[in-house]
Amino acid sequence: MGKTAAEDREIDVKNSVTTWLAAGALLVVAGSVLARFNAGGGDWPAVTLTELADADSMVSSASFAGEPKLINFWGSWCVACREEHAVLQRLSEAGIALLGVNHLDERDDALRWLDYFGDPYETSLYDSAGIIGEALDLEALPVTLVIDAEGAIRYRHLGVLDKKTADTVIVPLLDNLRRDH
Repeated sequence: MGKTAAEDREIDVKNSVTTWLAAGALLVVAGSVLARFNAGGGDWPAVTLTELADADSMVSSASFAGEPKLINFWGSWCVACREEHAVLQRLSEAGIALLGVNHLDERDDALRWLDYFGDPYETSLYDSAGIIGEALDLEALPVTLVIDAEGAIRYRHLGVLDKKTADTVIVPLLDNLRRDH
C-alpha cells in the first residue's frame, strides 16, 4: 500500500527538522571549538627544549617570561604554515618578536624550510615530540598564541593567520599588553 500525500509531507517535515537540528548541532560544536582556540585561556607550559638552530642550546620557557610574546607553531610539513608565512615575515619586519615552535618535525627539514622561505622567528624551539602541543591540546597547525608577561595565554588563533587578523587583533593586543606591563 502506498503512502498518502499527507504521510509524504510528514516524512519531508521530519527529514527537514532532522537536517536542521543536525546542522545546528554542528554549528554549535564548531563555534565552541573556534571560541576555545580564539578566546585564550590557560598558561604557557613550563618546558625546556633545544633551539632549532642549535641542538646543544637548551631554552627554558622561563627564559622568555616577563614580557608579552607572539608564539607561532609551525612545521615544514604543514602546507597551511606556508600560506601564513608572509604575514609572519611582515610582523617580524615591523619589529614584532616572534617565538617559533617547530612541531613534530625533522630538524634538518625545518632548517631547510626556514632557509628557503625566510626565518621570521627571533628564536625557534625544536619540539620534535610535540610536548608543548600536547600540553596545550593542539590538534592541527598552524596555531598562533599571544601570551602575557606572566605566561597566561591571552589569545589563540587556530589556522592560517591572515593580515586582517594580525593587524586588527594580534598587534593591538600585543601593544596593550606591553603598555600595561
